[in-house]
Amino acid sequence: MRRMVWVALFCAAFSVAGASARQQQQDEAGLRAADAAQLIAARGRDAGALERMMHPAFTVNSPEGEVWPREKVLTLWRNRGIGHERFERTVESVTLVKNIGIVAGREVVQPSPDSLAGQRRHDGGQRVIRRFTNVWLWDGDRWSFLTRHANEMAEKQ
Repeated sequence: MRRMVWVALFCAAFSVAGASARQQQQDEAGLRAADAAQLIAARGRDAGALERMMHPAFTVNSPEGEVWPREKVLTLWRNRGIGHERFERTVESVTLVKNIGIVAGREVVQPSPDSLAGQRRHDGGQRVIRRFTNVWLWDGDRWSFLTRHANEMAEKQ
């Protein structure tokens, strides 16, 4: 009987600690970690990791001037239509409202020659300054990548 009480107490403590850990992940640090994981997956053209973090309704308002649904984005990642020789991100703003997280700031990228952006550009694949907004949804127990907007900026002389 005593053993059963200890087991019950252990299980109760473990479930409370697990719930607490999940709640902590819904904070700014958890959102920043999810966004950093997205950057790492994008740098590595890891379509599998990107797919796992994308919400089923994911869309991107791309630097190519089009809105792309999730499946098109994943197809482009898999077929090397999206990719970068260089990809740096500076987060300037993090906003949390209930179960929505918004990460915004500046990116410096150098498109891969085989990517859509690399093929479109006529400057030899030079670096590009972009503004970005990533929108995340807290979905059950994790951040889910819901939508992204990125646009190229002219470099200031």
